[in-house]
Formats: sequence, structure tokens, C-alpha cells
Amino acid sequence: VVASINKDDITADDLYDESTPYDGSTIYNMYKNAVIDQSIKTTKDLKKQASTLESNIKSNASNQSDDYESTLTELAKYGYASYEELNDYCLTSVKEKEMNKKYITKHFDEVKKAWEEKSPRTVSIIKMDVSDADNLTETETKKKSNIDKALEKESFADVAKAFSEDSNTANKNGFAGYVDSNSTSSDSSSTSTVPADVATAAIGLKKGETSDWITVTSSSGTSLYKVYVKETNSKKIFNAKSDTVSNQALYAILNSDSSLSYKILDSYAKKLDIKFNDKDTKKKFDSYVKTTYGGDQ
Repeated sequence: VVASINKDDITADDLYDESTPYDGSTIYNMYKNAVIDQSIKTTKDLKKQASTLESNIKSNASNQSDDYESTLTELAKYGYASYEELNDYCLTSVKEKEMNKKYITKHFDEVKKAWEEKSPRTVSIIKMDVSDADNLTETETKKKSNIDKALEKESFADVAKAFSEDSNTANKNGFAGYVDSNSTSSDSSSTSTVPADVATAAIGLKKGETSDWITVTSSSGTSLYKVYVKETNSKKIFNAKSDTVSNQALYAILNSDSSLSYKILDSYAKKLDIKFNDKDTKKKFDSYVKTTYGGDQ
């Protein structure tokens, strides 16, 4: 036994099974898994979330490879022996999210500053596809004019529902979700809810304001957008009714401070009885924490 956490032992054999020779990241992840497991109670809701996550991972992996089990071998780096432990990995992941959310909710005013500097907000959009933004057809010109006139009299939500050509948001009154200053870079397209140029316009607006028309050209064609800033209050965004928005806010807060995830884990670890029985293991653990998070155990 190289370490024990509330009598949950981590053995040398466990570590060698995961990584030979085992390194600091594997030790840290096994330590983290044990702390999370003993700090957050497993509920029916968390089990359900874990099952959903497991299904999504399997689906994504199978779409990438027929031999999708082999694509999940990276589980070992996170302290799991094999593909058969995927559900354990998923349960720990959702429990970690629960742990982080509980801590941030309690310490919100302490951790929000770095995140707020990224101008978090939720936005709605109206999208109109065009053939050439500089030379609109008669039909396109008429539709653009009708949208502008409607916005003078009606809410952005009503106009988006009636006119927007974005199939993902029109039926949600134009609501596109969360953006911040990280959404304005061109390489954010896979994670941002709107194109980078639209996010950039949104960052420059106050709550309740609507942008001018924004031209976006992509591989699928050219579109005109209007963006409306729905909410800028950070606490309301973090506590949004939409799970998607609240989760995006949670991860944005964690990403805004590279050491926060360790601080949260350490705060829970201090409530447990943790012993390192092997000096080399403790040395590797401490070195990894210091190098990765700048923290001390």
C-alpha cells in the first residue's frame, strides 16, 4: 500500500497496472478519484448522468472507429484499468462536476473575478442566408428590411422565431446560449455556440442591446447575423435554468483559473484521512501538483 484515503488503499500493483513505470499524473488521478468518490455521495441522478455520459462516449468512439474499445485505452491515464471501467470513469466525472459546482456555489464571489474578465454572457441570434452579402437579391433585400422593421416594434425573441434561418435556435426564440471572450477566436468554432465574428460583436454590447448586421462567410456559404445580449449577470448565468448554459459557465470558471480545480480537490481532501506510506510516491505526487497547479500538499 503506497497511499490510503479513508482506508481506501492505492497499491503499487494498482499503479503499475495503470502505468509502467507509473508517473506523477497517474498517482494524482488515482488520488483524485478516491477523494471525489468519498466526498460526493452517489445518487440516482448522478448514476443516470453517468449512464448518459457513457452512452455518449461509446457513440462518439464508435463513430470514429469500428474498434472503438481501443480508442478508450486512455482511461488508464485517469486511473482506470480498462474499457470495462468506463462507467466508473463516467460516474467519477459527473461526481467531480458536482463537487466543483458545490464549491464554486459556496465560494462564488471569491472565484468569479478571472471569469468575469472574459465578459460572460448569453445571447440570441437571427440568421439570414444570402448569396452575396455585397449584392443582395431583391428577395433578400426585402427580407432584411422586414427584419429591421420588425425589430423596431417587436421583441428580438419574436422576430427570431418568425424570421431566423438558423434551425438550431429559431424554435428557441433565437436563443444561442453562452459566449465569452474565448468565443471570439477563430479556433473556438467547435465549442462556441455562434461564429467568432458574432461572438466578437456580442462582447461589445451591453445587456439588452442588439448588433448591426454581421457578415459571416464559411464553407457552407454566406450569412447575415444579428446578435442580442440576453444576460450579462455572472451569477444568473452560472445558475441558469438551462443545464447547457450552467455547465458551460462552470467549465469556463474552472478554465479561467488553472489552479482552481486543484484548490477545490484539496479543500475536500483536507476533510479526509489521507496517508502516503511510500516516500517516492509522495514525492512524485507533490512534484506533479507543484508543476501542474503550482500548489503544495
